[in-house]
Amino acid sequence: MKHEHAKPAGYPTWTDLMTPDPEKACAFYHAIFGWAYHVAPEFGGYINAHLNEHMVAGMVGHQPDAPAMPAAWTIYFASHAIDADVVKAVALGGSVLAPVMAVGELGKMAILKDPQGAIFGFWQAGTFIGSMISQDIGAMDWVELVTSNATEANKFYTALLGATSSPMPGSMEYHVLEQGEVQHGGIMQADPSWELDGHSFWVTYWSVKDADATIATALKQGGKVNGGIDETPFGRLASLVDPAGAQFKIRQHQNHG
Repeated sequence: MKHEHAKPAGYPTWTDLMTPDPEKACAFYHAIFGWAYHVAPEFGGYINAHLNEHMVAGMVGHQPDAPAMPAAWTIYFASHAIDADVVKAVALGGSVLAPVMAVGELGKMAILKDPQGAIFGFWQAGTFIGSMISQDIGAMDWVELVTSNATEANKFYTALLGATSSPMPGSMEYHVLEQGEVQHGGIMQADPSWELDGHSFWVTYWSVKDADATIATALKQGGKVNGGIDETPFGRLASLVDPAGAQFKIRQHQNHG
């Protein structure tokens, strides 16, 4: 799916990786997704990953004056009124980690934390609309919150994003986030055995042509796989960890492979 305009408010629009070793991360994700890169020195060496000139993700190294942070992907939701959305997030029980900041003419961003501790961002598009393609091979496919309290998290995000949600059938509590007829993310209740210790987190899914081949390449490049491939009605799913410890998931759609 190609995107030529800013996404509607509340949609996932961008994701970027904070990592201690951007060079190693670039090599890893190039090997598994085929990404090429453009470095923006005017924005602190921020790295834009693209497929066929379509921007799909970003990367940034740890800043020298910032506290050490674990490697992680951050998901940004589209905002058309970012200052008001940040105020709303705080009123709903969230907190601000990085206040609204203009990124040149590209747009405005803010980083927040939800009441269960998961980090996410807002992006208000200027000249940069976020991911230019989605649900294509090597592009963002789905976003998912793994949380210690799915019921409360669902209330927070539906109110904040102007979304609706529907429960997924089954024994596990899982809420599907929807904007109109479009389903774009999920909220999953963590099993107590997962020992989150209050560290709820968002996960980015990437679409792949062949889950087995992607996992094999990831392992050769120093990544890890959590468990195996889950065969589901929604495709073949797997959870991976890059060499620096950032978690992500892959999905092979039923019509791929």
